[in-house]
Amino acid sequence: MAKPRAILNRAKSIGSIAKITDTMYKIAAAKFKRAFDRAVAARPYTDKLTQLIGDLASAAGGDFDHPLLEVRPTKTALLIGISSNRGLCGGYNSNVANLVVKSCEEIKARGVDLHVVASGKRLITMLKHKQIEIAHEFTHIEDRPTFEEVDAITDEIMERYGRGEIEEVFVVYTKFESASRQSAVCEKVLPLETPSAEESGSSHNYMFHPSAEEILADLLPRSVRLHVFQAFLDAAVSEQTARRMAMKNATDAANEIIKDLTMLYNRSRQTQITTELSEIIGGAAALE
Repeated sequence: MAKPRAILNRAKSIGSIAKITDTMYKIAAAKFKRAFDRAVAARPYTDKLTQLIGDLASAAGGDFDHPLLEVRPTKTALLIGISSNRGLCGGYNSNVANLVVKSCEEIKARGVDLHVVASGKRLITMLKHKQIEIAHEFTHIEDRPTFEEVDAITDEIMERYGRGEIEEVFVVYTKFESASRQSAVCEKVLPLETPSAEESGSSHNYMFHPSAEEILADLLPRSVRLHVFQAFLDAAVSEQTARRMAMKNATDAANEIIKDLTMLYNRSRQTQITTELSEIIGGAAALE
């Protein structure tokens, strides 16, 4: 059995770690609330825009053409991976990295040339370790992404798509479904697939001015930008959720270890006291 002092020093060390993880848990909880509010606030707009696009596409009929809707033979695709710049968030970053690797393999298996855009230091490091070539790296987007930061990335991608340099665009991120459920997903951003009026959940008839085609031409680029921005918002809130859970588990585990060490310390101390008393009694008996 270890000496009481060694056990006590170890318990103090783990206690310091528990204080750090508990502080990080509280910080993640505060950041989660802000990130959650931002992600949820954007969703009604996203859902309504999707519904409106379905209504417009139905009204415009099958004669409407737009570059963002054009399905072309795929020679080059682009994949955007979104993770975090920091660790200590459980399997959050590794789940995204694994899905990026899997998606890359599936896309390349179709004989398609693939360009990878990675956002987040952790994802960049993991992809380089997997020897996946990264066309562009972004590390300036933190846990509170702004529309301007994301739009700068989306704008360049849409320009390349419009020039015909790429035919498909995918985004891999952690989709936030609830505080207890988040999952890494790969979604196609371009070309757009406009939902039908039935799929969008609307049965209303509208009169459009200007025409449905003109309005749709303005809304389709907005839909792409919003889709990518929503992915960054979901990734941000999912990161804080994962870090909050990881730090809570770490704190609970540290407290459990401290509890076990305290019991071990008491037993070790009691054994030491019993040994000392036995030596004193034995010495006294020898002197008689």
